[in-house]
Amino acid sequence: MEPNVDTNCPVPPQQEADQQENEERALSVFASERNEDLTALGLVLVVTFVVLLFTKWLV
Repeated sequence: MEPNVDTNCPVPPQQEADQQENEERALSVFASERNEDLTALGLVLVVTFVVLLFTKWLV
């Protein structure tokens, strides 16, 4: 059982501002990870194409 928690208590303005800043940071981290993932995917595709090209020439 949960203890009695008052869900109607007001959030202090500083805490609300901190929460907003933390949410913005989290979103920016996810956006940068997405860019890194796309870069890695592009490199993998290029390397795969080069490997397939050279193995076809060698055979």
